[in-house]
Amino acid sequence: MMSNRVDEGVMKAEVIYLYAYDIAQEADLAAIEASLRGSAEWFDLGRLKDAPRDFPVYRPLSIQINETSAEGAAGSLMMKASVKLFSVGALSVKIRILVDVDSLMDLYKFRDLVFKDGLTLESHAHKVALQVFGKIKPNLVSPATELPQPEGYTVFCVSPTEPEGDVWLRQHEREVAALLVGVSDPTRLSVQEVQETVSLRYSYYRHDLAVVDWDAALVMDRAGDYNDTLYVMEMANLQLEELRAYDRMLDQSLDKAYDDAKKTARVYDWGARRRVLNELRTIRMDVTKVADEISNITKFFGDWHLARVYMGCAARFHLEDWEKSVSRKLRALDGLYTMLQTDSNNWVMLILEASIVALFIIDLVIIVWLGKA
Repeated sequence: MMSNRVDEGVMKAEVIYLYAYDIAQEADLAAIEASLRGSAEWFDLGRLKDAPRDFPVYRPLSIQINETSAEGAAGSLMMKASVKLFSVGALSVKIRILVDVDSLMDLYKFRDLVFKDGLTLESHAHKVALQVFGKIKPNLVSPATELPQPEGYTVFCVSPTEPEGDVWLRQHEREVAALLVGVSDPTRLSVQEVQETVSLRYSYYRHDLAVVDWDAALVMDRAGDYNDTLYVMEMANLQLEELRAYDRMLDQSLDKAYDDAKKTARVYDWGARRRVLNELRTIRMDVTKVADEISNITKFFGDWHLARVYMGCAARFHLEDWEKSVSRKLRALDGLYTMLQTDSNNWVMLILEASIVALFIIDLVIIVWLGKA
């Protein structure tokens, strides 16, 4: 792991890559743990900074992957991967790489790693995800037919330096901003862009620091002391992937529902109307349940330090906007369901009333016929 500066001009750092996948509607973690026979364990975060007493941290299932090496433009790299499985039907691949650099901007080459065989780091993460997905698929509810494009996020972790975090950031804010937004020449950035990029920064101790941006983050802390910060970022990234996945699913469901609603306008197509109502009811229940579970796994409320880091990630990822989009489409789906249900009930009432009138007329005819007889 990382340590303080050694050998003048050399900095120990760790680059951490997070990839979130939506793989199913739901995952039975207890059954997965039993099927993997000891190769999976419940994730233990350990010590939390400024956490409320007895705070119930969500515990996903964690799988450690064998360390591998690869050759790239940055030289020979050792990659340590792990996977977290979540009950909402998602998994997160985390790849950690220890590096030695001479300056902060030397970390720029680790933003988009490409190996000598032509594969990218995302391709390596995809292989890891596929390997795990194949093993746990029997214990997934409505698993994906193929793994989707993941939501990626990069965290650059560096050792504490002198002076303390806030002062250090003021001295290096242009380099930090360039690293996070992906610009190789820090002098090209405007003052406005630099200030905007480093605006969401958080410190708990004098020596630690977390700067959050939409595509990457910088964390300064001692080795092992930033795992809680990483976990918060990983959860926020996974929440973004799940919200985006269900937003896409609702778009498809609404398009199909609108088309089906036109077909069910035919009076005689009673079977189609019931089928559409059943499909809408199922979609509405499934999405509502998962949306609630997505919120439950990220209960970082209050004014404590990690809650502020999470809220910074949520702001950068626009999680509130994605939640509003999902809620708005759920309301549209609910309105369509209500409209079709009301229309269906009206037709039932009309048929019943027509039947009653028909029976009344038949009764009158019988009475008149018997009277004449």
